[in-house]
Amino acid sequence: MSAELEATVRDRVAQVVEDVAADEIDLDADLADEYGLTSLNKVLLLTVVCDDTAVDLSNFTEHDLAAMRTARQIVTTLSAHKERITHV
Repeated sequence: MSAELEATVRDRVAQVVEDVAADEIDLDADLADEYGLTSLNKVLLLTVVCDDTAVDLSNFTEHDLAAMRTARQIVTTLSAHKERITHV
């Protein structure tokens, strides 16, 4: 599951960044510093990724969203929520 989620996040980051291929996205790079994502871009990215992965964005507080600074953090956080959904 995590590989599928990782691929989804990579694809969506690449769509936002536009000049970097999905397989070249550094999962550990700060999305704002390395790829220039603004706060609005990040919220839009997370909204689309949540839609793609069936994780409700309302699970996250503003603090949670701010804490997800890298693609890996997004993958890890969404993965935890996906597991919680599957085990309910």
